[in-house]
Order: sequence, then C-alpha cells, then structure tokens
Amino acid sequence: MNGVRAATLVIMVMAIFAFTVLPLHALPSGIGGTVYWYDQYGNLHPFSWVQVKATGPQVKETTSTLDGTYMLWVTPGTYNVTASSEPGFIPQSKMVVVTDGGVAGGVDFQLEASGNPIPEYPESLLPIVLLATTIAAVVIIRRRIPQRVA
Repeated sequence: MNGVRAATLVIMVMAIFAFTVLPLHALPSGIGGTVYWYDQYGNLHPFSWVQVKATGPQVKETTSTLDGTYMLWVTPGTYNVTASSEPGFIPQSKMVVVTDGGVAGGVDFQLEASGNPIPEYPESLLPIVLLATTIAAVVIIRRRIPQRVA
C-alpha cells in the first residue's frame, strides 16, 4: 500500500510541477479578420481569395475564404499584416501585437480598386491574339455570305 501512495504522490508532484513551474509555450496565438472590397457604387462586400501575410517573429501566409475571413496561427509578438490582391487592388497593412495565447481578432481590411487593369494574358501575345481574332472573324463572315452559283 505504501508503494501505491508513493507513486500517487510522485505523479501529483509532477503534475503540479508541470502546470506551475514550467512555462506554457504551447498556447495557440492567432490573427484573424475579414477582407472587404468596395464595388463601383461604394458598397462593401466580403472579398475571397485575397493573400494575407503576417511578417514578424514568424512569416505566415494564407488566403481569405469565400466569406472574406482569414485566420493565421502565429507565435506571440508584433506582426505587420498585409492583405493584397494585385494588380487590381491597393494592398493594405496593419501592425498587430499578439500576446501568448491571445487572438488578435477584428484585423479587417477594406481594399480599394487600384485602377490598374488586370492582365488576362501577357502583352507579348497581343499581336497573336489580334491575328487569331481577325482570321476567326473573316471565316465566320465568309460562311454567312451565301455563295453565288454561276
């Protein structure tokens, strides 16, 4: 019976030691928020597929979900969080301090259009695309014109 008591006492002392003396380094800390964009009428909408990057003691990246939200799990420290969807929108940055075990929530971004056109293909392909569309237009027009039989 004394052996069981001794083992129980040792386990209890180890548990108390683990929770009081040892620092809790494994607490999750995070940065979260929502990314929005303004339409041509000035209405605010959730913005999906935006790159969100936190730079600080760690570098973490993610993309916003379909409802515009994002979440980054990081170590405690000061971070520069940037949301970008280039070239069509102007990137925004915010400084955030994350505590041990804390979540810096509500780090929201409202991206505005940059006015730069979003390229659909490289500019070097422009002559080829113009030539292909001209040939396609000529073929379509020639097929629509009835042929005269002499």
